[in-house]
Amino acid sequence: MRNVLSFGLLMILGAAWMGCGAGSESAETATASSDADACACLAEMKSSLEGILQDDHKDWTAKQWTQSLSKSTAPCMRKERTPEELSAWSQAQAACDDYAAYKELVSSFRTKLTAAVQDSKQLPQDIKELTSDGAKGLLDQLSKQR
Repeated sequence: MRNVLSFGLLMILGAAWMGCGAGSESAETATASSDADACACLAEMKSSLEGILQDDHKDWTAKQWTQSLSKSTAPCMRKERTPEELSAWSQAQAACDDYAAYKELVSSFRTKLTAAVQDSKQLPQDIKELTSDGAKGLLDQLSKQR
């Protein structure tokens, strides 16, 4: 379960730092284009998270949360970047109008993912935790509920 949480948080952080880039243009044109691309990608990322968080999904597991994020990841977030490019990209995104709203959505997603991980830890790990008599006691209880 730790791997799922780690993967989910890495996906969120990776999504915040990655995105579309400029082609082989002049430095001045590339910077302007990169800034516009960063804001467009941020808007895509924000829309993806809004779609995921639209419904409450109280019964989702951490795996389901991370899978939903993986499936709805905008193509602009998947491009590999060097550390320098990621730094410039994150600075460009921080200047976008939707940045504050996006950060709130990331925080909300992280809260729901963390809650799903905590819920999974509260499940009994052993059948003896369910009843004092183990499997026989559980079956007895289930038969009495009919």
